[in-house]
Amino acid sequence: MKLYRSILFVPGNRPEWIDKAPKYGSDALILDLEDAVPNDEKTEARGIVRAGIERLREREVPVVVRVNGVDTGLTGEDIEAIVTEGLVAVAVPKLERVEEVLKVDAWIELFERKAGLAAGSVEIVALPETARGIQDAYELATACPRVGNIAGGASARSGDITKAIGYKWTRSNLETLALSSHVLLAARAAGIEYPLSIGSLEVGDTALVREQLQRAREIGYRCALAIHPTAIPIANEVFAPSPDEIEWNKGVMQAMADAERAGIAAVTYDGMMIDYAHVRNALDLLEQAESFGLEVGDYPMVEAL
Repeated sequence: MKLYRSILFVPGNRPEWIDKAPKYGSDALILDLEDAVPNDEKTEARGIVRAGIERLREREVPVVVRVNGVDTGLTGEDIEAIVTEGLVAVAVPKLERVEEVLKVDAWIELFERKAGLAAGSVEIVALPETARGIQDAYELATACPRVGNIAGGASARSGDITKAIGYKWTRSNLETLALSSHVLLAARAAGIEYPLSIGSLEVGDTALVREQLQRAREIGYRCALAIHPTAIPIANEVFAPSPDEIEWNKGVMQAMADAERAGIAAVTYDGMMIDYAHVRNALDLLEQAESFGLEVGDYPMVEAL
């Protein structure tokens, strides 16, 4: 899945919110057919979301849709309604078993074909929100090639994961560090380069939102699923390379370019030994910064095998 810094949740039954959501600056939107939609509006919301995807496509806004969980009996019809050009991924909540992933994969394949889309156009985002799902995160992430991402890193005072695990919430989030790290490691082991963090629900405390997102980035998460627009500028800052990181990694490139001219492949830079492994990291970060439209400037190119 492409690297996004922020993906903003929007209730799927609110067309006016869908239309104004891009102004908040998230890299993508996640239109919700699950918990943000009243039960008696779920059927109608499918058409609203489908029309929203089509309007957002014209504005070049990437869209993910969170469907209802497989055990609700609503998932297949949800997917049938929303698979259209402009849909990046289907996010599936409360996933526990590989068989559930494969069922979603089959539904998407069927409706991709009916929509005239290329096979594999729409990815799956796994949302493990139970003890079994979190424990088996690697199995979910590797269930089929369509799984493009998985979300973890949640810490909330209340909600599905809170209930499933039984932890007592604290501002420090230490009670969920093991869970977050487990899903993160599973994602990277599965080849998922940019795993998603589930952003803070503490929308009235932006300082806490920042602390939680920074912690998620520090352990390896690369994007926040944000529940409220106030988190978007914070997520976009936290999950993008900072000016200091950009300059440091440009320095890596310069130091290695100088080393190559001297006929060596290892050199001391900023007090640490670097070699071609650090070139690969530097190029990755600098390319990410450029993809977000950040000012990078010139730096020497060094080829790392």
